[in-house]
Amino acid sequence: MTDEQKLEDLRRRLERENEILNATRNIRKIQESEAARASSDITIEETQQRIDYFQNEMNKLLSKMLDNPIIRPANVSTTSTDSMQSYHSSDSHQQMSHNNRQASSPNINPVAADSMSPNRSLSTVDLLRSSRTITTNKVVYKMHELAYKLEVEKKLKQASEKLEQLGMNAKDGNEESGEKVVLLKRALQKYQGLYIPQQDNDDATPAPGTAPRRPMTGILYVRLAGIKHQSNAPTRDSRPAESMAVIKIDGVLKGKTRMARNGPLGIRWNEDFEIPIRKASEIEITVYDRPDQFSVPIGMFWLKIWDLAEELRRKKVDADNDAARSAQDVRDLAVRSPGARRGSTLSGDSAPNKTDGIDAWWDLEPTGQIGINFNFVKDVAVRKRPSKLGRQGAVRKRKVDIQEVQGHKFVSQKFYQLMCCALCNELFTGRGSQCEDCSFTCHSKCAEKVFIKCISSNIAEDPDEAKLNHRIPHRFETFTNLSPNWCYHCGHMLTFGRKHKMCTECPVFAHDGCADLIPNHCGMPAETANKLMEEIRRRNQSARHQKVSPDTRPSPQPSASSDLKQHHGVPEDRLRQQMEQIHLQPQQQQQLQEEGSQPQRQQELEQEQQRQAEELKRLEEQKQRQQQQKAHLLQQQQTYQQQLHQQQQQDLDYTNKTEQEQVGAAQTSNNDLFRKEQQRLELLRLEQERTQQYQQHQQKQQQQQQRPIPVMPKAHTPTLKIVNKQSQQQPTRKYGLSDFHFLAVLGRGNFGKVMLAEDKKGGELFAIKALKKDSIVQHDEVESAKSEKRIFQVANKERHPFLTTLHSCFQTETRLYFVMEYVRGGDLMMHIQRDRRFGERRAKFYGCEVLLALQYFHQNDIIYRDLKLDNILLTLDGHIKIGDYGLCKENMPYGAKTRTICGTPEFMAPEIIEEQPYDRSIDWWTFGVLMYEMLLGRAPFSGEEEDDIYDSIMDDEPLFPQGFGRNEQALLQSLLMKVPHLRLGAGPGDAEEIKAHAYFRDVNFDDVYHKRIPVPFLPKITSAKDISNFDPEFTRESPSETPTDYRLNHVEQGYFQGFSYVSSWLPQS
Repeated sequence: MTDEQKLEDLRRRLERENEILNATRNIRKIQESEAARASSDITIEETQQRIDYFQNEMNKLLSKMLDNPIIRPANVSTTSTDSMQSYHSSDSHQQMSHNNRQASSPNINPVAADSMSPNRSLSTVDLLRSSRTITTNKVVYKMHELAYKLEVEKKLKQASEKLEQLGMNAKDGNEESGEKVVLLKRALQKYQGLYIPQQDNDDATPAPGTAPRRPMTGILYVRLAGIKHQSNAPTRDSRPAESMAVIKIDGVLKGKTRMARNGPLGIRWNEDFEIPIRKASEIEITVYDRPDQFSVPIGMFWLKIWDLAEELRRKKVDADNDAARSAQDVRDLAVRSPGARRGSTLSGDSAPNKTDGIDAWWDLEPTGQIGINFNFVKDVAVRKRPSKLGRQGAVRKRKVDIQEVQGHKFVSQKFYQLMCCALCNELFTGRGSQCEDCSFTCHSKCAEKVFIKCISSNIAEDPDEAKLNHRIPHRFETFTNLSPNWCYHCGHMLTFGRKHKMCTECPVFAHDGCADLIPNHCGMPAETANKLMEEIRRRNQSARHQKVSPDTRPSPQPSASSDLKQHHGVPEDRLRQQMEQIHLQPQQQQQLQEEGSQPQRQQELEQEQQRQAEELKRLEEQKQRQQQQKAHLLQQQQTYQQQLHQQQQQDLDYTNKTEQEQVGAAQTSNNDLFRKEQQRLELLRLEQERTQQYQQHQQKQQQQQQRPIPVMPKAHTPTLKIVNKQSQQQPTRKYGLSDFHFLAVLGRGNFGKVMLAEDKKGGELFAIKALKKDSIVQHDEVESAKSEKRIFQVANKERHPFLTTLHSCFQTETRLYFVMEYVRGGDLMMHIQRDRRFGERRAKFYGCEVLLALQYFHQNDIIYRDLKLDNILLTLDGHIKIGDYGLCKENMPYGAKTRTICGTPEFMAPEIIEEQPYDRSIDWWTFGVLMYEMLLGRAPFSGEEEDDIYDSIMDDEPLFPQGFGRNEQALLQSLLMKVPHLRLGAGPGDAEEIKAHAYFRDVNFDDVYHKRIPVPFLPKITSAKDISNFDPEFTRESPSETPTDYRLNHVEQGYFQGFSYVSSWLPQS
């Protein structure tokens, strides 16, 4: 729609609304009833709001067109003048009407959206308030909300109709849903009439479904004051109808008001409700009229509890900021006025802090306004801040293989109790399949045979299932279970007592909650129904196959290209089958003759036999051609082998000659000798690779026989002659379990433990991380173990001062071993538990070194994902080293994302908890949590259970004590930003953005890297083997290895091939 078309459309709408306004005013003059005049006043006020809205949009459009002279129409100025005159003539009546309305509403606090600060962005709660002005954002949001709500009510109405057809008592629910659908349609049509298409809408409004609907737990306080400007249901007599309001939480009734009649000031209730909620998402308030003996809904209002909690939080933050600004003004006034009283405070003249909920008039759909005071107190009793920090293990949630069958999402589960298969009704234990949505349980082998659709699935009905013609519902009755019976849906054994269901017609038992999920196949076992379904599908498939693929004779002379395509497989099975058919045909023919078969049938059999003989002849010819092609290919390969062997012999003669010349020529410099030797070795390496590739190609030819290709002997590869004698190196020492003596346990993880070990030969101390192979294989962590070794190699590459380096790796039949440098100072968790919290200088010192370590990882496209005090070690010179690379992720440059759910619960970023793709900015979230713990000695987000911790991360804001540094608070708030792309360090600058923050303004990071800054703390030890800096929970354990009964097979041992490693910077032996 062009701007001129929009302008013309707005003109027509304004003319129509002005006609309605004038007609309503004329009608009001002749009305004598107060109720009729009140209804006319409501219509006048609503019409005036629409006129103001259209006029405002027209003025915006006119100003846009005037700024662009290319599209300026000739009648713009005239239209603008006429419209403005109409606008000003009607504005006075609107103001008078609004003042009368406000004066006639005592005892209700008319908090309007118009009084909000213009700098404050509109929230979802602001768009639900009843205001004098209509905005484009409100129209768009209301359309989305009403369309979503209308779709929900339609589905409820359809469900009620289906239940009513089945004979259940759902008539009341069906009628109520139908009346709500009518109300929502009226409201949607009202806002559709106000909608104006916008090409550039800067203020995007979240649509329902995409907006967060997170469940909340706490206490909801609701005060229903009353309603006004509503449209009551018609009554038979002159008395006004009685009205009441009903409060529902997620569709469950929680409270209702008394019946009240409509008066000159509307309807007044003034009733308070205190509603405890748990994991609730939405509150809905419906107003009912009772003109007769039945209640009729006349208006609806709903609000997401998450939006209410966010609005209350924003209101509290705004109030705190206003109080802080007022306090600053008073301090400035005291500085400017030395004679001011010393004891003056804000409590005397300032207005009270109105943070006790939200009190406002809200839009009632389709017409009317309702006065409600909302307040919500989140249940934080389960998330009490612990007095001190504690250790927590990291978690990793692996993706589970899901098998989708008929809408079921089957996941392999291990059951330790006796279960019953819901398909074949056989008992089993151990591994089985269970649907994640409806808990349908069966054997793993039976999962692919399930034909019963999942109740949560929206897939279309199988046409083959409709042919089963068995729709007999079970007659479930409650019975007393006194014998071992199993549920025919979830497979669990029924407990004893009278709270289960049993069919009176067939032996089917079920839990009370599972009875509705069992299909209507009374009298027919599930296994029998499954066999019938398989037979129906088989016959239908064979019928479709006969229709789609008619009998066609194959070509008697296939092309050469088709022969080459069939080179890798001759249809011998098909040939054997045809041979058997040929031998069987005379017997069948003789049998038919003995039975007096017809001559026509005999002729058909002879023709079929002749056709199959021709087919057999054609296949034999094709096989001969293939054998000829193979022989030709074999000859070419042998020729190529001879040529390659000759070339290798020539290369060997050349290399030997070159070596003799180099030995005899003493004048040749070492550099030239090294260059020539490198060329020769490169040539030999290329020839060996070609030979190996050719050998692999020969192994794939099963029917080929040839002489073996001579492989270059290792003695001819002068690997020790490329340098002179002064630079020759001795062979690297290999390490094994027998080279070390274990002294103590330093820590424990998911798959093993870290032990202090002493080298028996040199007496050096190392920290050895031992991982069980069986646990790694069972939890599919093989690639993770290999990745940890590669990340150790990255840390070894530059010997980063703040990363733990790797000495060597080796393995046994049952374990993998990482031999790491021993950091004697213990971890920061041990020290912060002793000191309760670090000082500002000490926390900043450690934070700078951690920042450089994370920056090095990110520069090498690695994200750490498990930063915490437990994984930061302290050296004897007072510097830190990051260890434990088990959760690191490789190949993660800027912009790359992953989805694995892993980390320590208290340190997880919100995007990980929401199972959204995340990038390397999660390391800066964990860095913010780490800095918070070091500065304040407590976790910013905590709880007794993991779910409580996750709720705290998603819902709570970090708290800061009074007097906390401004730069420190700004840094932590920037790092703990819940929106990933707004987080400090999330941009392409990565760690440089954090270095540029005011908190690190006085830090020279080059001095930090080279350890030139004095350390704030030095750990103390009494001897080289002193382990007092490590947690006694681990050190009191015996340093012996736990025996394991599981033995890996040859294939599983092959997963760890090539694991052994020795660092290049180690001294040679």
